[in-house]
Amino acid sequence: MENTTNPPPPTEALEEDSLLLRILEELGLVSMYASSRDVKLLCLQRFARMFAYGISTLVFVAFLDCLGVAKTEIGLFMTLTLAGDICISFLLTLFADALGRRAVLALGAVMMAASGVVFALFANYWVLLAAAIVGVISPSGGEIGPFRAIEESIVAQMIDPRNRSDVYAWYNLLGLVGAACGSLVCGWVLQHLTDTLHWELLSAYRLVFVGYAILGLVKLVMIVFLSHASESEEKQRQNGVRNDETAPLLGQSEEDASPSRKRGIYSLLPDISRESIPMVIMLCLLFAINSLGTGVATL
Repeated sequence: MENTTNPPPPTEALEEDSLLLRILEELGLVSMYASSRDVKLLCLQRFARMFAYGISTLVFVAFLDCLGVAKTEIGLFMTLTLAGDICISFLLTLFADALGRRAVLALGAVMMAASGVVFALFANYWVLLAAAIVGVISPSGGEIGPFRAIEESIVAQMIDPRNRSDVYAWYNLLGLVGAACGSLVCGWVLQHLTDTLHWELLSAYRLVFVGYAILGLVKLVMIVFLSHASESEEKQRQNGVRNDETAPLLGQSEEDASPSRKRGIYSLLPDISRESIPMVIMLCLLFAINSLGTGVATL
């Protein structure tokens, strides 16, 4: 007689799938997979940018020393580079929402590529200093330029609050991995060029800055592919682009949509409510103390 008993339900397979899904959720991979193309591009941009910073910081001081620059002048060079970056980054990020986030990111990428080209072609101290101050080049391997603040604003705007921590974790992790890979690749390339191909050290350093400029152009290409959704909501309204999730069911009148429109240069400044100002000041102080401690630990 034929056995007609039904097989047991595949509970074990379901439990394994559920366990795998929970692991992927805990790792933040589900949130990253569900994120938009713009968010994925921003994470790739951070990897490429930190990769470039990783290769530049390894040769920055050695390059200046190879040019015969005195130690005190190298210290002044690095100080002025960081000071110039602070001023330019502050201005660019301050007006980013009004000017257009993609435009400011693209400008930063062009400045990054231009700095690499100048360092690859010129040897004059003052020309290099001007390129380092006006352009975007990292003397310490840390994050510089207007990029991070703008990118994190875009991520906060495009990701659900429940998934933001997952995306930010991968965003920062990719940056650290990029910097580490950049330093590793730079060291290997320098050793291969000098030991195997018998290049002069100065020529090898210049090739590294050529790679830095190329990575700036790669970043520029990725910025071009960002959509209008990466702009601020005010900029999207000006361009006629409305997000379906944030668009009201009933149209707003002109008076309701812009009750107190700023004029002149004040129209370029970001809108911060009075209630948020104390929190912003407190966060700025905390970030400043953290950066101070990081700088002391580095020494």
